[in-house]
Amino acid sequence: MKQYLTLVAGMLLLLAGCGKETGPSGLKGEQPISFDVAAAGVQTRSPYEIDDAKLIGKSIGVFASYTGKLTYENTTVAPDYMYNQEVKHTSASVWEYLPVKYWPNAEDEYVSFFAYYPYEADPREGSSSGIIGMSRAVDYGDPWINFRLPDVDAQVDLMYGQQRKIVDGSYSFTPWLDQTRLGWGEAPLRFTMLHALACIGDWISVKMDDGLYDRMKGEVDITINNVSITYRNLTTKGRLVLRSSGSPNWKEIISGELTCSRTYNSPGLTGKVFSKDATSNPGMMMLVEDCGVFYIPMQVAGTERPAMDITVNYTVTREVGAQTGSFSDSATISVPFSIGDAGTKQGIALTLSAGFNLSADIVTDGVYLPGSLTPVPGF
Repeated sequence: MKQYLTLVAGMLLLLAGCGKETGPSGLKGEQPISFDVAAAGVQTRSPYEIDDAKLIGKSIGVFASYTGKLTYENTTVAPDYMYNQEVKHTSASVWEYLPVKYWPNAEDEYVSFFAYYPYEADPREGSSSGIIGMSRAVDYGDPWINFRLPDVDAQVDLMYGQQRKIVDGSYSFTPWLDQTRLGWGEAPLRFTMLHALACIGDWISVKMDDGLYDRMKGEVDITINNVSITYRNLTTKGRLVLRSSGSPNWKEIISGELTCSRTYNSPGLTGKVFSKDATSNPGMMMLVEDCGVFYIPMQVAGTERPAMDITVNYTVTREVGAQTGSFSDSATISVPFSIGDAGTKQGIALTLSAGFNLSADIVTDGVYLPGSLTPVPGF
């Protein structure tokens, strides 16, 4: 009988331990930690999408550090309360993860949160996300991920999570530091995901200058066959520290592969840039999704300035009576460009001048950056 009672007592103790998860304070956690993600423009390269439905089925990675009664600034801890936890968007406005974590019951105990996208369960060279490494659960300090630019056909929009506030009528962004269970109730902690990369070659325009137009009008058709661009001297690796404020906290990684060259041909950027029957000089402008490329917005000290080698292949056709003659040729130019801010996209404005010489201007466009929007109540 004594052995039976001991066994029953042990089973009851085991079952009691299967209730709410034990919080860091040693008390039973009663309030689950839930998350939400602001529709933040996850994209392939172009255009920047602003659609929560695009996120369904996608996941972010979350780190959390428990600091007890000390603030995050006043101690050094490891992100082991939640370590690279996958949080998945299962349906509209619902983000789920297992096992569920709970807020500390003590009202003055702090947890700090960090997030990134896309989630990577197996950071390594060759991963489809480009995430090749990350800090460990036992590493003290801010969590980080090491990132390498994937091949252009596999590039994704690397993002990091922030807390969004309204300060003096504008949005500002800070990390989710020193949160307690007070005030959350059933409300989820919402990450606004910001772009960690910049984009170039998102659009291309081609036109003739007025001098060439005046010489060609009424005489010839000019057709663009393709535009080929090689991007040079882009930083291929970087460390993104997830404790960032408003702009990504990129750090250099010692590597022998600090630049990359890629060539893109855009079959979609074809057609008549000028017709002999035209009454104006409009040129042509095309969004070319397969031509843009993400890059790490950082130039490693001692490396060359990023640049592009651009080749425009064209055909000139002239009709004289019943006779038609044509020839094909190319115009080339090499153009350095400045590193754009994270979340911006740069377009390329090409101009053909007399002698079919080519010039290029790099144009930075505004994109969906939550910090640049006028605050909308309830958003």
